[in-house]
Amino acid sequence: MADYKIAVVNSSSFGQVFKEHWKEVESFGQVDRFMLDPDIPGKELAEKLHGYNVIISSVTPFFKKDFFDNKDELLLISRHGIGFNNIDLEAAKKHGTKVTIVPPLVERNSVAENALANLMALTRQAVPSSERIKADHYEDRAQFMGSEFTGKTFGVIGCGNIGSRVAELFQFFGGEVMINDPEPHAPEGWFDKNPNVKRVSFDELLSKCDYISLNASLNDTDLHFINAEALKKTKKGVYFVNHARGALIDEQAMLKAVEDGQVAGYAADTMEVEPVRANHPFLKNDHFLITPHTSAYTYECLHGMGEKCVSDVRNLINGKPLVRELTSQL
Repeated sequence: MADYKIAVVNSSSFGQVFKEHWKEVESFGQVDRFMLDPDIPGKELAEKLHGYNVIISSVTPFFKKDFFDNKDELLLISRHGIGFNNIDLEAAKKHGTKVTIVPPLVERNSVAENALANLMALTRQAVPSSERIKADHYEDRAQFMGSEFTGKTFGVIGCGNIGSRVAELFQFFGGEVMINDPEPHAPEGWFDKNPNVKRVSFDELLSKCDYISLNASLNDTDLHFINAEALKKTKKGVYFVNHARGALIDEQAMLKAVEDGQVAGYAADTMEVEPVRANHPFLKNDHFLITPHTSAYTYECLHGMGEKCVSDVRNLINGKPLVRELTSQL
């Protein structure tokens, strides 16, 4: 046990709310928390984590080839989350490092419900209207007009674990729900259980939907796919919500579309560069609602994520199979 050194990297939540998770991994060996620059170079990252053979990691930093080429023996990276685009799986496997993520259902409700909550808060101007009360301007309430959800047309781009749940929630409002995803990874049998959801082309979804949720994974083809050209195809006055990956949108194009009135509002819990600083232009416009990557911050979700990371370390030490090990699938 004493030979295990565990680094908790850029996770501000693991072992904080559920302290028993921290205590349990401490029973396996030395545990230290690191809060590092999200864009720290791989070689420098390897130097910072020298001697640690287990990592519990957040969505940053980036564990790419240059990290693994410079890292001493690393047995496991356990993602405290479901995304893994910050890890080069091929390089990890080449260097004998196992990579695991949490099961999809752990984050499904938490992220989908937060996307809906933020979208509704944006549409009904909940934050700026509340701020007016704090400033003792209750009488300004007529300035805060919103739009209803009932009977509107909803779009979901990316119908996987979370996107499919967002589509389920949208159906509550009685309008048409459209899906665009060339390779949907919704739970088995999902489309049979949701016959009212319509699969459409990307352009049709953009042109017809009043509210659009981005739930696609991030890869080379999805980078900035919501760009100036795509935004010109949208229905005027559309609202977007993005709780997937910030880099799915071109931020400058989205800012211009909102300022021009083509897009009525944009809500996001994830941005291309994090942490987001106070001088970001999105934060100076009430047509944007940006939250600090808190979609997984429910008690239920954080408990499940923490339990998974603890079990990963325990199973590794005891020589048992790892659940959701991505490197074993290569």
